[in-house]
Amino acid sequence: MNTFPSGTDSFDHQPHSGTFWIAILDAYLAGKNFLPPYMGLDPKTFAQICTHFNITVPEHFQHNTEKRQVISDLAGLRLSEQQDLINLLNHHLHNNERFSENMSSVLSAACMGTQHLWKDLGMPERPLLTQLFDCFYPGLSTMNKRNMRWKRFLYRQLCASGGDYVCRAPSCETCTSFNECFTLE
Repeated sequence: MNTFPSGTDSFDHQPHSGTFWIAILDAYLAGKNFLPPYMGLDPKTFAQICTHFNITVPEHFQHNTEKRQVISDLAGLRLSEQQDLINLLNHHLHNNERFSENMSSVLSAACMGTQHLWKDLGMPERPLLTQLFDCFYPGLSTMNKRNMRWKRFLYRQLCASGGDYVCRAPSCETCTSFNECFTLE
């Protein structure tokens, strides 16, 4: 596992962004997340992020595994949806974080998974994902006042913006799945 340099809690002057990138990269390299090859980034950008956060990719590491290729193929069927997610995320992006737009691409790729977003990213727990949104997307984080699960929250935002996404519950307060969407951390 990678850690910050001794005596610090961040890289450069970015108090939290490294924490999130390292967690996601470590999970990717361990095969413990639902992301396509290079986490949905181009190989050069992936390498730049690894270098910036002192992540060493094993010499014979395989990005194009069968599992990752299937993930990529499935995501390819949902390119419009991924772009809508990227646009939503970038609209609320805190541009002071290095590689912030790349984080939007990784999150949108992970949204194509079937589990909770934090699990599809390979994060150890949901509160870390909430902290990621606080850091990279403070506007969205503020909008999620009732702590809705992040993937559902993002799709509700797409629905509210007039996209072609189905919003199943007319009102969260009357929905029978209320406890599945909202949680205490």
